[in-house]
Amino acid sequence: MGGMKIITALLLLLAAVAVGATKERPIATVHVFLKENCPIAIYHTKTLSELHERYAEEGIAFRGYVSTSKATEQSVAAFKAKFVIPFAIEPDASLSKAHHLGAKVTPEVVVVDRDGKTLYRGRIDNTYADLGKRRRVTTSHDLRDILEALARGEAVEPKSTEAVGCLIPIAKS
Repeated sequence: MGGMKIITALLLLLAAVAVGATKERPIATVHVFLKENCPIAIYHTKTLSELHERYAEEGIAFRGYVSTSKATEQSVAAFKAKFVIPFAIEPDASLSKAHHLGAKVTPEVVVVDRDGKTLYRGRIDNTYADLGKRRRVTTSHDLRDILEALARGEAVEPKSTEAVGCLIPIAKS
């Protein structure tokens, strides 16, 4: 009887490996650059959480980065908990993620497809016209529009907009 348990365990293990191996990568990943003390980034945490909830089941992943030299695992975990952010966020204290993806301010998003092609870079929406200048009505939902097109399986031409927010420092050469 012991041999049967071993065979069953091996079959279960092989099935788990096979399922994991066939799991597809996300159709796109939204890289979100945030800062714990940036009012515009804080304002957009709710929108980002809602977009994640809406598009996660469509195969779109979200990854967050707190791009400041003061970011730590503890400070990022506290920020994530305080604003109930449902997607993974990690410190980017070296600013390497921001610089690699070309993010210049927080909040800024970079949408990359599964082949590594950048489809969108810029603002989440046009709520803020400039620092300290919030519109009464948001008229352009840039990130949502890109995600909706991807979820419908439409081809998306690369696009960028100017994000408004707190500056991410430039690396010293």
